[in-house]
Amino acid sequence: MNCPFYFKIGACRHADRCSRIHHRPAFSQTILIKHIYRHPTREAELQAAREGRSVDGVEVDEAKAREDFLVFFEDYFGELSKFGRLEALHICDNLGDHMIGHVYAKFSEEEEAADALNVMNGRYYNGRRMEVEFSPVTDFREARCRDFDEDTCRRGGFCNFMHIKPVPICLIRDMEEDAEDERRREEMERMERRRKEDRRSNHRNRERKSGDRQHRSSRRGGSSGGREAGNGGGSRRSRSRSRSRSRSRSVSRERGGGGAE
Repeated sequence: MNCPFYFKIGACRHADRCSRIHHRPAFSQTILIKHIYRHPTREAELQAAREGRSVDGVEVDEAKAREDFLVFFEDYFGELSKFGRLEALHICDNLGDHMIGHVYAKFSEEEEAADALNVMNGRYYNGRRMEVEFSPVTDFREARCRDFDEDTCRRGGFCNFMHIKPVPICLIRDMEEDAEDERRREEMERMERRRKEDRRSNHRNRERKSGDRQHRSSRRGGSSGGREAGNGGGSRRSRSRSRSRSRSRSVSRERGGGGAE
């Protein structure tokens, strides 16, 4: 039997110890970049532990955390948009070990998601190596925690449904427009490169055809000259034989006349 949590959110708190099947898709419109977002609460806890302080009740600079998150969102939206049109980009605000820092990106086509996975997997961002896989999640309405959206979730950061960090809709629209403009610009550049290549190819073909015509013309000219030279030689030989016969007849007449005397 399939694990309902893995099917809904692409993650399970039992991980490989789960008694149910985690069916990992071979293809999907959605990719999951695991644990790549540095959650400010977890970072504050780690900093406190390194300094020997208690991790209970650590304080987070909310303004800085918000600014850092928006920079992170813009970075990933811009990078992932290079592979195709994004239908959704969600960063989890959960604190559970199986979901913390997860980034979900849903593309309009499976081929675009596959391109993103092949390129992004194994790369580094902010000192962390990206681990990318296909996710079974395609409907985020089933994956997200509705109580969190209404600010009433009692489980807090350890809820097993997605706590999707909110992003201003105006920022999303601006990023979408920028990405669309970039795709149009790249498409125009590709078309211009193809036109230049076609022109160069046509130019080379014309030069090749012109060279072939000149070669054939030179061959025909050489053959005509040879025939003319041959005809001229034949005429000279004919005139030479005619003169030889004339001299022979003159000598014969002279000899004949001498005998009569």
